[in-house]
Amino acid sequence: MVRERVETYLDIGENDVLALEAEISKLVSWHRAEMLPQYAVFFESQAKLAEGSGWNRTQIDEMVAMLRTMIKDTSQGAAPYIANVLVNHTSKSKADHIQIEMDKALSKRRELYDEPLADQIDAAIDKTVTNLERFFGTLTEYQITIISEHKMQMYDPTGEWLDWRDKRQKDLVRFLRTEPLVLDIEDYVKVALTTPEKFFGQAYRDRADQWWAKQAWLLFNLMTSLDTEQRQTLASNLRGYSVDMVELANKP
Repeated sequence: MVRERVETYLDIGENDVLALEAEISKLVSWHRAEMLPQYAVFFESQAKLAEGSGWNRTQIDEMVAMLRTMIKDTSQGAAPYIANVLVNHTSKSKADHIQIEMDKALSKRRELYDEPLADQIDAAIDKTVTNLERFFGTLTEYQITIISEHKMQMYDPTGEWLDWRDKRQKDLVRFLRTEPLVLDIEDYVKVALTTPEKFFGQAYRDRADQWWAKQAWLLFNLMTSLDTEQRQTLASNLRGYSVDMVELANKP
């Protein structure tokens, strides 16, 4: 999956294949050893809450904060492996290739905003319901209404997040065209993935923080509405993921 994603954007020639596969292998090994145990502990802690008295608002905020920390740790840990790949893609032709492929992908994403607004929101609601039912089981009409209200409040029909994505992608290509050293690329990746406001200003961080605050609001309203069966389903699913992660982490 990682290789397919990489090949979507990078110009992978015959001379790049072995080095790319080696870095992906090292990335996966690091992720299994360092991050999966952390995810497993997190899921187990949430499973216990589901089986117990449930969540209050403070616990939801703590859960979201832990999620953000794990995402940041994953990004920082992955940066050296990303840098070892990108250092081979700083020539003009390879940087141009990245820009072209990123523009193609962004253009395809923008096609969503050509649809009627009501259809866009309905699609966003359906996607969220599908994703959450993987954890909670079948949602009630009331719970789907919570999701619908959340989407209608936060949905941005202007596609502003794509404009931010475009800025980030263009800056990455601009940086690669300076032919940086691998350590410089590693530093850049860490900042770009964890503190992008250093590149793009406080407005970016404010928007990201607002998004996470809205997610916390959604989770609080949903998870405090779960009935006994849904909480048992959630606990079982989370614990199942936790067990799988521990097994993968310990796999030779």
